[in-house]
Amino acid sequence: MPLHDAVIRNDEADIKLILSNATFTDTNINAEDETGITALIEACIRGNKSIVLLLLENGCPAQPTAGFRHSPLRGAAVCGHAHLIPLLLKFGSCPNSVSDGHRTPLMGACFLRNGIDARKSVECVRALLDDERTDPTIANSYSETALDLAKIRGYTESILLLQQASDRWKK
Repeated sequence: MPLHDAVIRNDEADIKLILSNATFTDTNINAEDETGITALIEACIRGNKSIVLLLLENGCPAQPTAGFRHSPLRGAAVCGHAHLIPLLLKFGSCPNSVSDGHRTPLMGACFLRNGIDARKSVECVRALLDDERTDPTIANSYSETALDLAKIRGYTESILLLQQASDRWKK
């Protein structure tokens, strides 16, 4: 998958070339790899804002169509890339979209990938909660909310933000 490979290499010149030729070469810029990751999701996982913006501006949807396994917003959140969250929301990501396991981007921010600095959780939680649509009361397939996941990981600052948001949401 040439576009995925170019994203992994952080090769903006190759990405631009692939995108400019996509209609002539029948390249599906939204193709998923075997795990359900699109080029945009890969860019969000890697945290490269200029590549994310390039893909968004060239037609990669910030909000995937029904039946998706992963979303760009959750990819950014689970990897601690708070700087991408406002951009993805601006381009149409739904903060409450659920991926495999009925997991939201907010849950991703509360259960970061192994090796990601725990301090990034609160940055992502704050960025997601800045969007008034973000529902902190949604539960995953194990009946866990983002607050439950933050407690499991011991993300103290995120726990406080989520408790306040949950109280406001329930009113």
